[in-house]
Formats: sequence, structure tokens, C-alpha cells
Amino acid sequence: MKPFKFLTIVFLAILSAMGYNLNAQNLADGLRFSQTINKGTARYVSMGGAFGALGADFSSIGLNPAGVGVYKSGEFTITPSFKTQKVSSTFLGVSASDNKNRIYLDNLGFVMSFKPYKSEEKGILAYNLSFGYNRTNDFHSNAITLGDFNKYSIMDYLSAITNGNYTPTDLEPSTNYNPFNSLGGGAWESIMAWNTWLLYEYDSGTGTYEPAIYLQDSVNYKNIVTTEGGSGEFTTAFGLNISNKLYLGASVGITDFNYIFNSTYVEEAKGSNSARPNGDRFYNLDYKQYIETKGSGFNIKIGGIFVPVPEVRIGLSFHTPTFYSFDDAFSSSIKTDFDTTGTPVYFQSNSPLGRYDYHFETPMKVIGSVAFIIMQKGLISIDVEHLDYSAMRFRRGGDGDSFWDLNSQMGNTFKSVTNLRFGGEYKLGDISFRGGYAYYPSPFKSGFLNDKSNIKQFSGGIGYKSGNVSIDFAYLKTLQDIKYVFYDYNIPSATNKVRDSRLLLTFGFRF
Repeated sequence: MKPFKFLTIVFLAILSAMGYNLNAQNLADGLRFSQTINKGTARYVSMGGAFGALGADFSSIGLNPAGVGVYKSGEFTITPSFKTQKVSSTFLGVSASDNKNRIYLDNLGFVMSFKPYKSEEKGILAYNLSFGYNRTNDFHSNAITLGDFNKYSIMDYLSAITNGNYTPTDLEPSTNYNPFNSLGGGAWESIMAWNTWLLYEYDSGTGTYEPAIYLQDSVNYKNIVTTEGGSGEFTTAFGLNISNKLYLGASVGITDFNYIFNSTYVEEAKGSNSARPNGDRFYNLDYKQYIETKGSGFNIKIGGIFVPVPEVRIGLSFHTPTFYSFDDAFSSSIKTDFDTTGTPVYFQSNSPLGRYDYHFETPMKVIGSVAFIIMQKGLISIDVEHLDYSAMRFRRGGDGDSFWDLNSQMGNTFKSVTNLRFGGEYKLGDISFRGGYAYYPSPFKSGFLNDKSNIKQFSGGIGYKSGNVSIDFAYLKTLQDIKYVFYDYNIPSATNKVRDSRLLLTFGFRF
């Protein structure tokens, strides 16, 4: 048996201060940075976000900045919301679920309208300027997966990634120990596994490690994942109304992004598992991972809305990529419980807190829109949004990494998609009734794990307007099924059914 070794506090502090990169950016990061769905004011959300040809709603400005030119007066809006989410997980026939409730601020907007004196309705009729905030994503979620393995253990995975790559001398701390000089940050799973006895013995002849449990042994497992954070956009837009026929606009968006990931993966040995010949027995392990990503970025949007006849409106807008700067912080730890000669013994090994900075570019977007006004009583609106997720790019890593391999992998994994949004509204006096639907197809190419992970949204709402004051209410239901694996693509995938319900209330005042 190997002597017990621990990563000392001093050792961890030294590596943390040196800022080594233990983490690697991945495909999921790129998608998280780039994918945004229907959020904003209650009216906007209730109509599926199909506002590219309509305008005169603050959230529509983030879709098509020409929408600010449609305003006939100034406006102030604020939108609080309440979300409840349920995530139901299934793995090898075992089901579990968890939920998350939270209150948000989805929108805060201010529009000013300036009208030059005109004796007739021709030429530039209004100059409009807007400032405000729209939420673009929400990452708050809780999920739990339960079950048992009779064929798999994370110890098999840890053994496989360590075999032939590292010797025990590589993995054990010593004076002036620094595995990054030769091993790189990817060695930390092996380091933690060896120093917590999950890799029980080493065969110097074959260069292989034997897991702490035997091949025929079974384990119960639990995987708990908690995520927090979100993204939003602070927008400044300028728009023109030309003869009530053509509306033009441009905007500059400053984005903020925050994402926190905490996971705990647990394995517990079944009582039927065999002890080692010397009496040692593995009981359980906790593998914790922490990642926090913070960043900011900017983009530019331009757009136009054309009204050929009062009953038809046509919109077109272009969004540049959002150019992000990110900073990651990350760490992990493994804690194990063994019975050695009849006495419980606990072992723990921690990675240092790593940090890494880099840049990222989201895909460009093109949005075409059309709306039909029906007898000044109702409307139907359609948005078609196209973007190419294979064009996502990581740039300029803090260690000089160009991310060539990862960017090539994204090009081979993701595809271009066309998102569809539909909305309708019917007015009955001072009250408006609304409904909408949005469909966001999976950005993964056929054959990948989540190539069927489409997002569907159903929405509805009601609004009341009296004089300069308006109150709008919306309900949004979001559905998505996501597959994932715990640690190794050679084991079956788990499925998370994500069901979001969101209530929004917008207060508006026009002046």
C-alpha cells in the first residue's frame, strides 16, 4: 500500500497564487456565451419575441434597433419577473427531480422622442433615443440525478486517464513540487485520485493503476448540479421616423455575463462489494467541481422597418458578433471514506484555485420580420432569425493559446440554424390579448449527443392601457430535453427534462 500523501495548504496557496490554468474551455462554454432566447418586457415575451417589424417596445430595440424610431412619445418601462424551474433527470431507468424559484429584473428602459416642427407628414418626423437594460439569459438551476451502476465507476475512468501517463512520483507532492512544469493542468484528476486512494495500487511493470473497487463491484451514485448567474445587455439606440414609412435605427450594446457552476458527484459502495485481502474497503467518494465565469462584451446592431401600406410592416436587422472578454476561476476536490483494519479513514485532495482569461466572439445574426395589421384591432407578427454557431470563436488565451483545435472542433460540431418566432395580438377597447410561440432548433450537427435538443416556448398575456399608463402581464413556458454524461462518453447518457415557467409584469408610462 502507498503511504498517505496530502496536498498541503502551503502547496495549494503557492499554486493558486501562480494562477495556473487547471481548466479548459469547451464546446458547452461557447454555446452558453452565444445562445439567447425570448426575454424582455411582458408584451414582447407574450408575443413570442416576434417584434422585429413592430417596434415601439423597449425589448424590440434589442432585436431591431429601428424599433426605437417607431415611438411617437417618450416612455419608461420596468419589468420584474418570477421563474420556477423543474429539472427531471433519468438515468438507466432511475428518475429524480429538483426545482428552482427566483425573482428577476428582466427589463428597465427609457425612451426620449424629439419631434422637429413639420407642416406635413414628410421627411424626418422624429429623432428618438433610448437607454436601458434587457435580460438575455438565465442560468439559475438545480438538478439531481440518482441511481446505481453495476458496470461503471468513476474510478475506472480515473484509472484509464492515468494509466501510462503518470507515475506515482509525478502524482505525489514533494519539496518544490510543481506538476504544471511537465504534466499540465489536466493531471489534476489523476493527482487527486491517487492521493485519495481511488487509484489503489500501481503496477510498475505495466504502468497501470488498479481502482479501489473490483471490476465486478457496484456503486450507488448521486450527481448534484447547481448553476447560477445570467447575462444581460445595456443598450443605447438611436432611431429615425421618415414619413411614417421608413424607420431606421442603430444601437450599441454592452453585455455583462456571470455564470457559476457547482457540482458534487457521489459514489457509495454497495454492501455486497468485496474487501481487499488486507481488509481495506472503499465506502464512498465526493468529487466536487467549481467554475465561475465573468465577462463583458459589446456589439453593434443596425436595422430598418418599412411600411409599404398601413396593413403591412417589413423589418430587417443585422447584429455583429458580441466581442467578449472572460475570466474563469475554477477548482475541484475529491474526498473519500475507507475502512482500514476496521477503522474509518478519510482522505481529501484539492486542486489549487486556477484562473484563466481569454476572449470570445459569438456568431453574427440576421433577422427578417413581417407583420400584418388587421383592421387596427389585431396583428400577426413573424420573425426569422439566422445564425451560424459553427462560426463561434475563442480568441487570445491568457497563456497565448490561439484555440486552433477547439475552434476547429466547434466548426465540426455545430451548424447554422434558423430560429422562428410567432406572435399575435387582439385589442378589445383598453385591453389587449396576446399569444406567441418560439422555436429554437438544436445547434448541434446530426449524430451528436444533443442534436435533438430543441427549445420550444409557448407564451400568452394580457395588457391594459389607459391614457399614458400601461400594465402588461405575460406567462412563458419553456421546454427543452438535454442529454449529458457524468465523466466518460463510454457510459450511457442521462436525460434532463427542463421545464421553465415564468411570470412577467411590465409597468409603462409614456410622456
